Amino acid sequence: MARIAEWTITEASGRQHKVLVDRAPILGARVTVDRRRLERFDQTPESNRYVTSIAGHVLTVNTARVSNDQTTLHIDGKPVLGTQATLTAAASGAADATGATVSSRDLLRFQLVQRRNTGGAWFYWIGGASILNSVLNASGTQWGLAVGLGVTYLIDGLAEGLSNTVRTPIYAFIIDIAIAGGFLLIGRVARRGNLSWYAVGIGLYLLDGLLFVAVQDLLGIAVHAIGIYGLISGWRAARALKQLERAAVPVAV
Repeated sequence: MARIAEWTITEASGRQHKVLVDRAPILGARVTVDRRRLERFDQTPESNRYVTSIAGHVLTVNTARVSNDQTTLHIDGKPVLGTQATLTAAASGAADATGATVSSRDLLRFQLVQRRNTGGAWFYWIGGASILNSVLNASGTQWGLAVGLGVTYLIDGLAEGLSNTVRTPIYAFIIDIAIAGGFLLIGRVARRGNLSWYAVGIGLYLLDGLLFVAVQDLLGIAVHAIGIYGLISGWRAARALKQLERAAVPVAV
């Protein structure tokens, strides 16, 4: 991985921040601020934009999609010349010639979308792990992923007891897949901002966690607790995003 750009940003208090841009032959550009990797904000045919905020200022890194083009940094819409910059009192930046200005509202919306989607991704982990656990259980394997649903184990156990078999009956396996698939669908609508289904999914996973409490499975309890925390964080971000978008809509008089 080759270093293609580097800046040192100094706050008025003297605290410094490192903005680094590296490029790998296949993976492309990697932008970090104080060793924290930034997700891509948006892209055009010519470049990718990465956005973050420091001390009330909006930093925008433009990385060219063509490797021999120059990578640039803008602070509040103003281009940084050289490799060092000092932050002054936060103020709204004027648009520069490259049109690279990103408002604080845009940045907040981007961050909320990222948090909403990260939380919603837990539904994919839950559904996928549950399907894998059902396949492993049907094949006679005695281990599984704790992030998966406990209710699928309950269904399999009841079905095996009723059928007097040592393997999971096919109807129980189908029920498992249907339940896990439901969580995958909830994840899809949750990541699109549906607060109601987001809350329903959180409630169902919370109820599922009670099964692990009942059997005193400490690992399952811990993983479910982490998952519920991630889901709630995502739901709160989705709600804040709804409020932000509602406030941005002009009211007709």
